[in-house]
This record gives sequence, C-alpha cells and structure tokens, in this order.
Amino acid sequence: MLKTSAHIGQKVKLLRQARNLSLNDLSKLSGISKAALSKLESGDSNPRIDTLEAIAVALRFPLGDLFTASNEGYPRYEKNKVFKGEYAEDFKFRVGMGNISEIWHLKMIRGAIINSPAHSTGTHEHILIHQGTLMMRFNDDQTVLLEPGDFYAFSCDIPHSYICMEGELSGTLIMSYSHIGQTSP
Repeated sequence: MLKTSAHIGQKVKLLRQARNLSLNDLSKLSGISKAALSKLESGDSNPRIDTLEAIAVALRFPLGDLFTASNEGYPRYEKNKVFKGEYAEDFKFRVGMGNISEIWHLKMIRGAIINSPAHSTGTHEHILIHQGTLMMRFNDDQTVLLEPGDFYAFSCDIPHSYICMEGELSGTLIMSYSHIGQTSP
C-alpha cells in the first residue's frame, strides 16, 4: 500500500500529464517551485495543504480529489425519488479525475432502437431520463428499465442498446473517457 504522500504525488503527476503540462508549466500556474513539484510527484515530500490547494487550483480540480479513491462504482442504478418542498438537489454521480466528458441530449420515439458497439476500455455512459421509458440492453441478455427521473451509469466496453419502450423519450447522456494513454472512443 502506498503511503499518503506517494499516493498524492502520483495523482498530481497523472493530472498534470492529462492536461499536457510540464513540471515547468505547473510551476508557473501554481507558484510552486519545479523542484518542490518534482519531489511531491516522486513521493519524497509531505506537502502543506496550501501547497496542495495551489496545485489543485492550477490543475482545475477539487482539492478533495487528491485524498479520495477514484472508484466511480460502475454500474450505478438509482430510481427517481419523490421530494417534498419547493425544490430538491440530488447528487447523482461524480465522473472520475482525468476524464473527458461529452454531454448529449438523447431523443427517441416509441419503438426506436439504437444499437451501440462496445466502446474502448475506460469509457462510461451516464444517463438521466426526463421523459418516456427506456430499456437498456447489454450483451443481448441483461436489461435495465429506466423511467423519468431514473439514473444509470455503466461501463460501456460491451455492446449495448437503447430501446424506447413508451412515449417520446428525452434524456441526458454523458459519455466520459480517459484521455490518459487512450484514444477517443
């Protein structure tokens, strides 16, 4: 098991590389010396919180990402929840660090089918249904039925289909994939 400073250093290096920044670039953006950044990335230092905050701001990610595991938990299925009051804000999912995301508005008529081949490893889809009923089919043998307000996130490195079961469908689809050592799906 990695010690905390080595773990943080690896995350900083991964995020710096994901943004195509050199140590020199990150030094200029964060105000932290290149030597200090190099020591941090190699796990040879115990950085202060203000140092980590400056790096997080420069790399444009939340400071807490340095301290958390990057397990996004695929698949994730969440049924719509009824709420009381004037409004509700429900956290659905956090896409992991170092990912590129695309946001799509999915619209289908009843009976429409979209068959999608497997995407590259590390690609994930996140769907939130606003209207209509959608059946997701995976490998022709597993299905998930989504109704308005339902949310589903899954690894899409297997063939999958979208099938509009009822009404006109409207949903938000977010596709994310790592651009670290991989090509676009």
